[in-house]
Amino acid sequence: MIKRFLKAAAILLITAAVVYAAPVRPYTEHKTYFKGNDYELNVYKIYGRRDGNTMLIIGGVQGDEPGGFLSADLYAGIRLEQGNLIVIPRANLKSVIMFNRGVDSDMNRLFIDNTTNTSNDQEVVKVLIAYMKEADIFLNLHDGRGFHNPIYINEHRNPNRFGQSVIVDTDAYKCGGNTLNLKSMATTVLNSINARIPDTDHHLTYFNTKTDSPDTPFKDMRKTATWYALRHFCIPAFGIESSKNIQSIELKILYHNYAVNEFMKLMDIIPENPPIYVAPAVLENALITVNGESLTVKNGDVIKIKKNDVVSVKHIETNYERGISCDILGFGNLNNIGKEIPVTYSTKIVFRKDNAKFAEIAVEVDKDKHTAVHTAAVEQQASAVAPPASAPRTIVEQQSEDNKEYIFYVAINEKEISVKPEETLVTKTGSRFKILRLERYGKDTDLPVNLRGWVPRNVTVNSGDDRGYVFVVNPSDMITRWATDKQKRTYPVTVESEGKEFVRFYIKIE
Repeated sequence: MIKRFLKAAAILLITAAVVYAAPVRPYTEHKTYFKGNDYELNVYKIYGRRDGNTMLIIGGVQGDEPGGFLSADLYAGIRLEQGNLIVIPRANLKSVIMFNRGVDSDMNRLFIDNTTNTSNDQEVVKVLIAYMKEADIFLNLHDGRGFHNPIYINEHRNPNRFGQSVIVDTDAYKCGGNTLNLKSMATTVLNSINARIPDTDHHLTYFNTKTDSPDTPFKDMRKTATWYALRHFCIPAFGIESSKNIQSIELKILYHNYAVNEFMKLMDIIPENPPIYVAPAVLENALITVNGESLTVKNGDVIKIKKNDVVSVKHIETNYERGISCDILGFGNLNNIGKEIPVTYSTKIVFRKDNAKFAEIAVEVDKDKHTAVHTAAVEQQASAVAPPASAPRTIVEQQSEDNKEYIFYVAINEKEISVKPEETLVTKTGSRFKILRLERYGKDTDLPVNLRGWVPRNVTVNSGDDRGYVFVVNPSDMITRWATDKQKRTYPVTVESEGKEFVRFYIKIE
């Protein structure tokens, strides 16, 4: 049995046994990389009561796939009877917060040889690769579009869809004098998973992308984490995909759990299975300091400060231990926990569980010399002033219950971005902006999407559907009567059905 997981620790304990005693099994180690950064990376090592094989579980490499990262998150909190886990629930925290496949890049396309890339994404990838060295098996958890099927059935169920599948890069792989029979392992697991899923439309299928073949139709898979782990560390590596087309987040998590548990069983890793828990996050209170003075605040409170006061969120008390971040809008970055930030204009502190906002505190710059905190009942009219042009940010607003199921997809300079209803997307003059589609529960609605105040050039009839047109962002090209702000820089992007608007977001031109 390979036991990479404890080699370094064992050497240290042998050489320093007089000073240090080994931790009593079972136990968990937690390590944080890039703390306080948008790319903060939390790694959990779970040591079983008895030693055994080590499984690496990664979720959230792509940030708009909650079935994967929420399932991985459950395994960060379990105890094991036998074997070990390395769990990295949110590999790309920034993209998880923004609910975007990849804000700065697609992190699952950065696992390449001899790269000189020094981006934040690549620094995270280096850490992920380091943990591959300690593992005996690797699972990368994703949510893919549609339902994979070896035979073409329809647009959503065909050989090119990734959802509801167990993915391998090749049926078998020879390395280190051994042959890893990936197909045999995957089909064993699939038989057990599907026996537990009564809805045959949700059964998972075997998907060999033939990454090692020169004529593979999926050449991008040569840049993925599973192919890197297989080639460099000779460990069986699998992509586990639930479907974005399944509406129930609980079912997505459940199918991932089924797969993880069956692979653990295959590797003789004996778990205490985690429950599915997706209750909404609740802010009990937050400890905030202003120039070192401590304030305990609750959701909806208003803090009054003077210009350039230093604000810091020291602690957030919620019903969740993981996946929590806070953002002082317009300052710092997406993850401002613990940072000392001089605040120069009125704003909000937004608290998120993954990508979902669950609480906010208003911060008002006041002429008074003292700091004060007021409850929401007293300060019903508190609001945030938009940040200046020097700090462009996407301002996330609370979605109504009626439009949560909708997601817009646009491209800025050929980079795809997801936008929720009522969000304001900030983009710069000269950027190339394109409306791609509107999805409902992961499915393309094919509804017309209209950028109000803009008409495509060289079009004889304006249909009101601006999908697919490239708009070079320029305030002078806009029909300003559609602007929603005094500066004539913010315009709605709307969707109508039967003559009535029912969902929108905003584009702000900087």
